[in-house]
Amino acid sequence: MKKRRLIFIPEVNPTSFIFFFEKGNSGTSWSIRDYSIRNCVRERGPRDFHWTAVEIHQKAQYSFDAPTVSTDDLAFWHKQTEEFNARYLGTPASTPAVVVVPPAKPAASTNHPAPASSSDAISVLNLPQLLALAKGRKAQDMERILYSPNSEDWVTWNFFQILLNQYPAGWWGHLVSAARRRNPKLNFPFDERTLPTLKLWELVRSPSQYEAQSRARMLASGNSELINRAQSPDPVEGSSEIDIAFEHDRFLVFVEAKLGSDVSMKTSYDPVRNQIVRNIDCVLEKSAGREPIFWLLVRDEEPDRAYLQLVNNYKSDPGLLVRDLPHRDVEMLVKIVQNLTILLWSDFRELVCSPGIDVETNAVKQELERRILGR
Repeated sequence: MKKRRLIFIPEVNPTSFIFFFEKGNSGTSWSIRDYSIRNCVRERGPRDFHWTAVEIHQKAQYSFDAPTVSTDDLAFWHKQTEEFNARYLGTPASTPAVVVVPPAKPAASTNHPAPASSSDAISVLNLPQLLALAKGRKAQDMERILYSPNSEDWVTWNFFQILLNQYPAGWWGHLVSAARRRNPKLNFPFDERTLPTLKLWELVRSPSQYEAQSRARMLASGNSELINRAQSPDPVEGSSEIDIAFEHDRFLVFVEAKLGSDVSMKTSYDPVRNQIVRNIDCVLEKSAGREPIFWLLVRDEEPDRAYLQLVNNYKSDPGLLVRDLPHRDVEMLVKIVQNLTILLWSDFRELVCSPGIDVETNAVKQELERRILGR
């Protein structure tokens, strides 16, 4: 068996083949390179996965000899990866080539840069840290982050990179102050001196109570398709990706981040389960005795936005949320409604969009300002 392999291990990347190279015969000196994103490689080793080479081979669902081509040839290995993904995993080839962005030239004036086209790479602060997250292993998500001028994930990532870097001790206080301005009735145990842990894009499984309720509803529907789905052991509702979470020993805040899009009003098997209800259900499930909070962070409050209408309806009549979450405690839902808050990205414009200290940060700040203002 060759020491150079193209292998598929879902525990490393559930959507793509990776390149594996073993050095020597000890079984403990090896590297994994992920070329699933164009012109970008992510390298990992025994410190990331405490496996021997033998264990790696045992975990591989597919394993093939790899050609003797320099690992620095990113274009070659990305093409190889895509071909194997298409052949064995049924994954379509990705669209425009991704280039890890060189620092942009500083702006000559205060004018905002034009939106990036689909063929222009977009600067991302601390890209290696992003690639180290589960989000970084999702090739399609990374394509959008690096290329789409409307990517909400790009805004979320760079916003917090700037906020935490510029205000390492005060960033939480700035968020809390903005929330209180937006919602004077906000009432829960904030400690502005004790910073919560920030988590981005955490996956939360569908609450067990909702799963049981949803299966019962489908079984009683008389619809053969829904009945068959209810009888399947697979979860009725997939895991929710929580855009932003602030974790503290006294509270848990989930935040849904939106830019140009609106919240979804249904799921595949529940025509009345909107995205706000789904997030609230998840934060209640994960809070474990802490105060559960749900906020939205959006670009606008246009009257036709579903998220604005839903929030206003729930705040004017908490009974509507009780109706939508009948398996939850009424008193807790009333508290959720009281703290339900819509924040605007532009609330933080002066904090995160002021001139930076280097060329790349300046470029990101200008692009961030363009996006959060909708220009």
